[in-house]
Amino acid sequence: MSNTLSTEEKAEELLKSAYHELRRLRPVSAEFHDRARKSLPGGTTRARFWEPMPLYITSGKGPYVTDLDDRTYIDCNLGQGPMILGYAHPKVTEALRAQVVRGTHFGPQTESSLQLADIIANSVPGAERVAFVNSGTEATMGALRIARKATGRRKIAKFEGGWHGSNEFTLYSFTSISGDAAHADANPDSGGLSKAGAEDIVILPFNDMRAVDRILEEGDDLAGVIMEPVIGAGGCLPAQPDWLQSIREACDQVGAVLIFDEVISGYRVGPRSAAGELGVTADLTVLGKIAGGGMPIGVICGNGDLMSRTMWPAPGSSGRGVAAGGTFSGNPMTTTAGVAQLTELIDNPESYPHLNDMSTRLRMGLEAAFERLGITAHVTGMGSMVGVHLMPNRPESRRDMTGANNAAAALLRIYLEMDGVIARGLTFLSTMHSEKDVDRIVASHENALARIQQEGCL
Repeated sequence: MSNTLSTEEKAEELLKSAYHELRRLRPVSAEFHDRARKSLPGGTTRARFWEPMPLYITSGKGPYVTDLDDRTYIDCNLGQGPMILGYAHPKVTEALRAQVVRGTHFGPQTESSLQLADIIANSVPGAERVAFVNSGTEATMGALRIARKATGRRKIAKFEGGWHGSNEFTLYSFTSISGDAAHADANPDSGGLSKAGAEDIVILPFNDMRAVDRILEEGDDLAGVIMEPVIGAGGCLPAQPDWLQSIREACDQVGAVLIFDEVISGYRVGPRSAAGELGVTADLTVLGKIAGGGMPIGVICGNGDLMSRTMWPAPGSSGRGVAAGGTFSGNPMTTTAGVAQLTELIDNPESYPHLNDMSTRLRMGLEAAFERLGITAHVTGMGSMVGVHLMPNRPESRRDMTGANNAAAALLRIYLEMDGVIARGLTFLSTMHSEKDVDRIVASHENALARIQQEGCL
């Protein structure tokens, strides 16, 4: 490769080369990808997430998955987070097998839906009542509607870097950050959004007291504030507890509903989720991923009066209740899997200590690898959520990440896959990852970063 190329040009050439190397390593997958592109845009759902060539998985067991080419990987993606017990956990598998025989869907609720609701109500701070939907996106949509119904207001505030699913009203300023932090721009992060939605969104800076000032400034116009107490896909960034408490107090002062989006962090960072770890209780909490045991789920839970707004008609309220739920909401396959996974996770006294020990080992191992290589990089996260940042300064917010080496990060993900590790920015561990697995993940990062150094992109 010519030394006259800029870093950006080098990265572009290396990414092209990596694509061809992936095709050589995974010839069966490459052929399948070519066929899949005829039916699926990009050859897979969420093609952008799996660039430059998707993985096609045939099976998983514990912390490992196997692809069409019979290549086995240590998986730190874990189905985008839900598989905290690893793949094909015997208790979850057996529960699902028994439910299949009884029936996969009825419409009327089954006993397992009440069992799952009770587990959630007994573990999530402030969860007096629970409503089931089918995805994190549906849960955030429902929570925003409840906030508007309860307050009679229109505007919703969200934070830079916060991801709340493909919700029409929150697909702003996830990666596109601009404007002064005190009055940040609302930048669309998807095509096809209604311009009307932008009129009702307020963008706040994360871990920044100017967010408190803006909430107080909006005052009576603000229906709710939605946030990830641990930002997930936007950088794996925990909220500072004192700052989070200030957000809670500001919402109380103006009468806005505080909504915690714990779709990712729920049950991952602890048995009482991030709210329990950080010591701040929201009015409403939305869950997903882990709560469904590997099946599709969304959960809205929280203050009993607010949750009563989902009843038709809402008690003590004029007009219609809030629409929340659909055909498969609370279906027996999902709730059965959720009960099995959460029971095993919460009731097993070894689960969270093991997750935390392995996550600490991973963070310390990565930091030691950075030091050995002489590169400036940082590890963030909380519990079994781990973020790797190739940038000069340790980020506290998405706004801090403007100096990240995105080209090197893209190469890192690809080179890790070539070496048998799936870790795509936001890294998760399961209860089945061992010390040997973690050490292998660290070694793979070190090898990949050394290669990127040699190639002149780091």
